[in-house]
Amino acid sequence: MPFLFLLIALVFGSSAVFAADAVDQHVADQYESIPLPGHSAYMGVGISFGLGFGVYDPLEECDCMGAWQVQTEYFYTDWLSGGGSVRFFGGDLDRDVMVMYQRYRINVRFHKASEKFDLYAEPFLGLENTNISAFRKQVRGKKPEKQHYWWDDPPEADDEGADSVEIENDDCQRLFTLDGFSIGLGLGAGYKLSRLFGATGEVQVDYNFSKEVLLNVMPGVAFNLREVWPWAKRTLNSVWISFEVGGLKTFNRNIDGWSNTYFLGIQFGA
Repeated sequence: MPFLFLLIALVFGSSAVFAADAVDQHVADQYESIPLPGHSAYMGVGISFGLGFGVYDPLEECDCMGAWQVQTEYFYTDWLSGGGSVRFFGGDLDRDVMVMYQRYRINVRFHKASEKFDLYAEPFLGLENTNISAFRKQVRGKKPEKQHYWWDDPPEADDEGADSVEIENDDCQRLFTLDGFSIGLGLGAGYKLSRLFGATGEVQVDYNFSKEVLLNVMPGVAFNLREVWPWAKRTLNSVWISFEVGGLKTFNRNIDGWSNTYFLGIQFGA
């Protein structure tokens, strides 16, 4: 009788373990990760975190600047996710101007996913903050104003001390006149080409309340690091390394040409 009891317990335990493994495998197969733009990934469940570093290359007459961005996303269901992102540009814009540009966004994504492909629509609300004049005075110091009497000749215009934002004919500086809130809509997709590689793409149009319209086109490629990293395969739902190239076009400012961004980043999903 004791042997019969042990046999029944062994069979029951093996069946339970097998069933649990089958359920876990079914969930993993159902929500297999797909790379998405902005160092994100479609997982169906869980939370995604992405971090990227790169270069912002404005117009031909402007200098390149360093850039970094962070994005988080939480999947409420397999068709709805929400999150936020932060992006910074900083460095020398030209020979005498330094810039710090900050962009904050919150977004909601509506997904239509299959085994290897995810398509989403993304309304978002953003906040841009650029203060070239304040940053420049902080770095270089503000010159003291010379006292002027009524009998003196009118002072000559000092181009060197002019506020960068007020130089209307400088396309480099007019690129960073965005300020305040913005709203927009994005349409993006990710496709898992194979077990190790994927492709991403997104088009965004946003309207800033400074009466500015910005178009952003961002294709990219991704590598599935989780598949070749044993620890990540045991612990995480997804790990993707991605490289993205963005093209930005500014309207309503009489600025010719496109600006470009180049980002190399990594995504973790749990």
